[in-house]
Amino acid sequence: MTHTTEQPTEGDLLRAELAALGRHAFLGGDGGVTYLITAVDPAAPADESAACNVPHVLMYAGEQADRPAAEHREPWSAHLHGAEGDYVATIFDGSRAPLDAAADAVLCAREVTAWLAHYLGNVPPHPACTSR
Repeated sequence: MTHTTEQPTEGDLLRAELAALGRHAFLGGDGGVTYLITAVDPAAPADESAACNVPHVLMYAGEQADRPAAEHREPWSAHLHGAEGDYVATIFDGSRAPLDAAADAVLCAREVTAWLAHYLGNVPPHPACTSR
């Protein structure tokens, strides 16, 4: 009997990192391009259709977020879009240094959640400001 183990995709790794930071992300696609999507509002319903109809972040690793992680070649990037899907801004433009899929997912998740926290005004005070 042969057992096959399905390898995680680039999107699986980033989704796991975002989930660890309290964010739901979903695999989406359009015209053969796949990406991850998360709603800007962390209280938005945890489903893909809800994330598409509110301000959201699209995250790309090249054109295939569903590519096996072992084939990771292009860094993640993240882009803010309005409720109608219109591009607003790039919030993370990828790592300048080549990273493996796991390290790139960690970096992108941290950058996206930090940017969203700042954007939403949920930035905790810096420790130096509260230790007086």
